Order: sequence, then C-alpha cells, then structure tokens
Amino acid sequence: VPLQAANIKDPIIVLIVSIVGGSLGIDRFLIGDTGLGIAKLLTCGGLGIWQIVDWFLIMGRTREVNMQRVQLIL
Repeated sequence: VPLQAANIKDPIIVLIVSIVGGSLGIDRFLIGDTGLGIAKLLTCGGLGIWQIVDWFLIMGRTREVNMQRVQLIL
C-alpha cells in the first residue's frame, strides 16, 4: 500500500500556515485536529496566546499525526 494514501503533511508547511493563519485555526484543520481548529477559530487563537504557543508545538504535533497515519496504513 503506497504511503501517498496516508495523506502526510510537511511540518514546515504546517508551521508556515500556522504563522499566517494560526489565529483562525487553519493549521489545526490542516492536520486533522478539527475540534482544536474550531476552538482556535472561535477564540481568535486564544486571543493570540494559543497561536504563539502553536508556533513552537505544531511541527511536533504534525509529526505525531503523520506517524499515526502511517501506522494505520501498515
């Protein structure tokens, strides 16, 4: 089964999306964290604080989600 089916996201791209649209929760929607994306959207990125924290955490979370998707395929 090809890994393309796992829908892997590049952590660097997700970080850039987080910097640009993190207050709208776009970064969380991109990696599949829909609940957190909605929460960020409704709170404007936790009044900006959550958005800044995600700049440091989103790459690690993206890697975790990617690993979970690969393990489901295998």
